[in-house]
Amino acid sequence: MAEEQDNQVKLHRDYCFFMDGSKYNRNIACKRHDNAYGIKGGGDGKKRKELDRAFYQYMKGNNDPMAVPTYIALRICGWFFFNYKSGKPWKGQLIKKIFKGYLRNK
Repeated sequence: MAEEQDNQVKLHRDYCFFMDGSKYNRNIACKRHDNAYGIKGGGDGKKRKELDRAFYQYMKGNNDPMAVPTYIALRICGWFFFNYKSGKPWKGQLIKKIFKGYLRNK
């Protein structure tokens, strides 16, 4: 167990939403997924599905027991955070339109 923790990538903040990012090296995957969803990414629904699938595969590869529940949650709720660039059903991230202060402190 201690050996497994030594292999964890250390980041200065927890990027995982509703999960402990210190387990199963989740934090780096959460950061990559967040960046691909938002400021450094986005796209269309097909791209969002690819990103969610890649995140799931990473978690599954690390034998993370939260892989399936996380994938289901992303597919159901991820549209709220994803940066849609096509304007369909809207352009940008819905969370930033509803909560103006979102990402200011990140």
